[in-house]
Amino acid sequence: MVDPDILLLAIVNMAEGVKALIGDKGAKAVMRDAGRQSGPRLLESLIGHFPEVLGREEALRRSCAILEQLGFAKSIRREDGKIVVEEDIFTDAILGENLIDSPIVYFFAGLIEGFVSFMSNEKATLTPERVERGKIVYVYS
Repeated sequence: MVDPDILLLAIVNMAEGVKALIGDKGAKAVMRDAGRQSGPRLLESLIGHFPEVLGREEALRRSCAILEQLGFAKSIRREDGKIVVEEDIFTDAILGENLIDSPIVYFFAGLIEGFVSFMSNEKATLTPERVERGKIVYVYS
């Protein structure tokens, strides 16, 4: 079985490879869409059909809680129109210092957006505001 840390490094490096292949903006768009597509599939494989349709804010709250329970970060919470992610699994695996430009940050945003759309049939858009090792702050609209 593959070590989860090795798999994580492979995913982060794959995102960087996409960036090298199609450029910064293209990689961010592709990785965000990959997250949006995989979020609902992941939730459906875990819980099946969602029994109710939630409002967007409740879907955001539950998305944060579920991703936290799944181990994507130690803490994921809504705070004044922002999603604050602490001790995430991605930022330590990003090479270099310009973390906010890593496409993997957009994959994680897309994953949250996909969870929200699965639970609410409404759209949420997350934009990274600040990214440092162990912390991502997204603004959502």
